[in-house]
Formats: sequence, C-alpha cells, structure tokens
Amino acid sequence: MIHFIHGTLASLTAEHAVIDCGGVGFKLGISIATSSKLSMKNGKDVLLYTYMAVSEDNISLYGFSDEDELSLFTRLISVSGIGPKAGISILGTLSPDDLRSAIANNDAKTIAQAQGVGLKTAQKLIIELKDKISLDDISAPAASSGSANGEKIQQVVDTLTLYGFQRGKVIEVLKKLDTSLPLEELISQTLRILGKEI
Repeated sequence: MIHFIHGTLASLTAEHAVIDCGGVGFKLGISIATSSKLSMKNGKDVLLYTYMAVSEDNISLYGFSDEDELSLFTRLISVSGIGPKAGISILGTLSPDDLRSAIANNDAKTIAQAQGVGLKTAQKLIIELKDKISLDDISAPAASSGSANGEKIQQVVDTLTLYGFQRGKVIEVLKKLDTSLPLEELISQTLRILGKEI
C-alpha cells in the first residue's frame, strides 16, 4: 500500500491534486480542507498521506494533508453506505474535531450538511463510529502548546465534564472565548454559554 506521496504539486483544484514524482503525475482526490492547505503551494514540494480505493472497475488515490484526516477517512468509509466520495465530502464540510464532536453529541444534522450524505446515513455513521472515535482526540484550544494556558484549558474541560457537560460541547465553547482569562472567569463564561444551550 502507498502510505504517502512526496513530490511537486503540479496542479490543484478543489477536488484533485496532481503531484509530480520523478516525472510521473499522481492524481489524488482531496477534501476541500486539504485543497485549502495546498492552495499556496503550486510548484512546491508537498507530501500527502494516501488511501487507495479499489473497486471492480476503478482504482483511485485519495490524499490527505495529515494522518489524522486519513485515519478519520478510513473509519468513515468503513460504514456501509459511505464510499470514498462521501467520506471526502464529510471531511470537506467538517474539520476532524467538529466531526468527532458531532459524533459524540449525536448531531446527525451537522454531518448531513455534507453533500451526498442524508440524515439516515449520518445517523447510521454515528451509531457505527461512536465507540470507535474518541473525544480525547479533540484538540482543546492552546492545549498542544504545553503551556500554562494549555493546562488551564484542560482544567476547565476536566472540571465541566465532571459536572456532566459533554466534552465536545465544552471544547466548542472554549474555542470562542479568550483563553487568557483567569481560570475561575473562564469556567464562569463557559458555564454561562453552556447554560443558554440547554
């Protein structure tokens, strides 16, 4: 299996990227999110993680800007009724964190916003993937820096989860707030917003 392709970005559209590897052009299906990340890299070196879809009458390559997106894609297409095109469409509509949050919160309507994905398919996706996709993989804002600010964010998430709020919802709210606020104020503002949504 081809794990990744590294070469020069020869051409790019919203749906495809062509990467020149030693004079051979590989055409890969991509999500809008990956296309956006590649938009300023025409003629430059790029690396895309790949998935090869093989059917009776077709072999297609799909490319992803990072391994997280690739991992989610492979889980999406493991759901019967979701093929590579629908998987790419979902990843073009929702970021990996938003998708995990939608699954964790049983939010089929958000997933069904993706082109080619109906409400019933979105509900089926949630049922099949809920136990396979962990909310622990959602990136809390600023947590990746390992800073004191990141630790504070983690404290807010852990505290409010302990009181019964859904982790994904807490993280969604925190992304909209000024995370440099004191811990108590950050918890207070997060609670205020969560209270309005109940």
